[in-house]
Amino acid sequence: MWRFVQISDPHLASKRNGVWNNRFLCSMMPGVMECLRSDLARLNPDFILVTGDIVSHRTRKSVFDARDMLDSLGIPYYPMGGNHDFYDMASRAWFLEAYESHLPTPNTVYTFVHKKMRFCVLDPWWVWNDGALMPFPDPDAAKRQETDLRDTRWALPPEQFVWLESVLDAFPKFPTCLAFHYPALPVPGRLRRPDYNDAGTLENGELLVGVLSKYPHVKAIFSGHVHTNAINRRNGVVQIATSALPEYPVEYREIRVYSDRMEVRTHGLSDPSFAEKSLIPGKDYTVGEQQDREATIPLK
Repeated sequence: MWRFVQISDPHLASKRNGVWNNRFLCSMMPGVMECLRSDLARLNPDFILVTGDIVSHRTRKSVFDARDMLDSLGIPYYPMGGNHDFYDMASRAWFLEAYESHLPTPNTVYTFVHKKMRFCVLDPWWVWNDGALMPFPDPDAAKRQETDLRDTRWALPPEQFVWLESVLDAFPKFPTCLAFHYPALPVPGRLRRPDYNDAGTLENGELLVGVLSKYPHVKAIFSGHVHTNAINRRNGVVQIATSALPEYPVEYREIRVYSDRMEVRTHGLSDPSFAEKSLIPGKDYTVGEQQDREATIPLK
């Protein structure tokens, strides 16, 4: 058995606090990362998937400060961008510069193999009001995204479908996982409440899941963005959306990989005070139900 870890939406290098579904506390992230470093040292994973929104503050310095905080965990990691990382072409260039040593190729779309398991990292783009698909948001979405993601849209570009299918066709014997920031499938109805803030999903997520149905060796999709622990199953693929580190429940995923299965487990930090600071009474549903916190995924 070997293991890897998923963390999502750490929003590092920022002191901005606010409210999403619970209190959103970027200011506590230095302490969170210090505690996470200690906890992961005991777990000793092979690597970490960091599924986007690594940084919040829009400066080159913040991108590099966030990178240094991830480096401080002392574990190899694979980064990917989210809506807060890729808000213009300069930020995309900063991402590639900062994470050069962590990317298998100098690209935001890449694949790697670890112990006979393949991972494909994708980079969804923004859908503009006129329907154009672009690697950065239109001015209105860029202005609003700090506080309001309603009507903001993302989708996978056609060329990434072509690239993904070429990889899946070329390596049919490798169990494969996908990873990117935005979920392909929406948060299940069991977790929704009248006041639930939904950050949205891929506009062509159902199309992606349909394509994946042709490839039984694709086993899982790892994503973030919705700040909620949620697990969906569709066409033999398990989608694992993981909550945000600065917001309740302040958790991460451990994925244990065996020869015949993957086991997904969800862990809080050894210091529960971070989660306690974030929780708004009555809004603990972002922790997910038991079926959103544990899963067994057959590999054969």
